[in-house]
Amino acid sequence: MWRCSGIEVKITRLCSCLVLLLCLTLPVVAQVRNESAPPKHVSMEEENARAQTRWMYKNLSLEAEQYEQVNEINLTYAYKFDSIEKLKSKAAKTSAKNRIKQTKEARIKAVLTPDQYLQYVAHKEKQASQKKSPFSGSYLGQ
Repeated sequence: MWRCSGIEVKITRLCSCLVLLLCLTLPVVAQVRNESAPPKHVSMEEENARAQTRWMYKNLSLEAEQYEQVNEINLTYAYKFDSIEKLKSKAAKTSAKNRIKQTKEARIKAVLTPDQYLQYVAHKEKQASQKKSPFSGSYLGQ
């Protein structure tokens, strides 16, 4: 009977060691899996592009086909703007941004109806004027 107790003690210790080993290795395995997954970095430009597409869909009453085209345009140019940030020269950045904006606007104009484009331009002008004057509107409690 004592011999049985010894075997039971060894089995209990073995099980305890296996459980401990399992508990110690699971976090390492989980960490390795997380590191092998591609990072989900979303640039500020991409977030802005998605927000702009949502605004256009909601406020310009885009059709499904227009939505797809505008979304593609906004994301494409968001990635281009993101890549400009790697340029060293401020003049080069400004020049590249202006070219990209012009091309993007031409593509947007081709997708929208004339009425939609007028609303879009009015919204952009309003946004631009608010950027120039940060203390206008709700900042002053008006």
